[in-house]
Amino acid sequence: MTIKTAIHKATTLLSESCPRPQFEAQLLLAHFLGQDRIYLTLHDNKEIEDLEAFWQLIERRSNHEPYEYIVGKVSFYDIELFINEGVLIPRPETEILIDKVSKIIETQNIQSMAEIGVGSGAISIVLARKFPHLQIIATDLYEAPLKLAQKNIKHFGLENITLIQSNLMDNVSQKVDLVVSNPPYIAEGFKLEKNVEAYEPSTALFGGRVGDELLKQIILDTHKRGVKYLACEMGYDQKAPLSSFMDAHAISNYSFYQDLAGLDRGFVVEFD
Repeated sequence: MTIKTAIHKATTLLSESCPRPQFEAQLLLAHFLGQDRIYLTLHDNKEIEDLEAFWQLIERRSNHEPYEYIVGKVSFYDIELFINEGVLIPRPETEILIDKVSKIIETQNIQSMAEIGVGSGAISIVLARKFPHLQIIATDLYEAPLKLAQKNIKHFGLENITLIQSNLMDNVSQKVDLVVSNPPYIAEGFKLEKNVEAYEPSTALFGGRVGDELLKQIILDTHKRGVKYLACEMGYDQKAPLSSFMDAHAISNYSFYQDLAGLDRGFVVEFD
């Protein structure tokens, strides 16, 4: 079978499971062959054999398994990270959170930071690479993300990130200037897309009955510890309840930001 024919067949098989079936067919074939997509275009009449393993990849994607879990890697910000099941796949929206945090670090001369819910390590690793002076403590409640984050940290040779298994910051004794988090913030029972619901960890998605329970706990905990800055990602419908919550707790210096779709996506707090 030629490369061109294999892509055509794979595109048909993926037509009902992903929005860009031809593109993903090309990506998976390139991954299978250990080549890039340009190679496929330049050699589209090349005969390829022993495609059984490739069709297994296509079957996994046709069953809505995320592409990133299939290939074991995810592109995020300016890096590529290892990823596996049991750990949330980093989203492009979280890159905006990193830009917001980067501005705080630069303008306020931040020296230490804590990340709550490290996941794959995406946020901490990008920031550690951008700011080598920054000392980062990254926590997670579960072993799977901590193990993967350690693998990614080692891959980039970073020495300014310390991982701690902890619920929020319960096991963090060090004082930090800034807290960053992309915690679970989806309300229980909210219907998710099949590729998310069936494969990604619910513990990294659902934040409680309403969804903002963990965000509120992080706000209170950060404030109580005397941390100066807090930046969090949140759900698109949580601006009003979180505004009311902060007003009720005499937290006045906060602002919200939007994602590229114009949806409310996060907030930044400067505590008094």
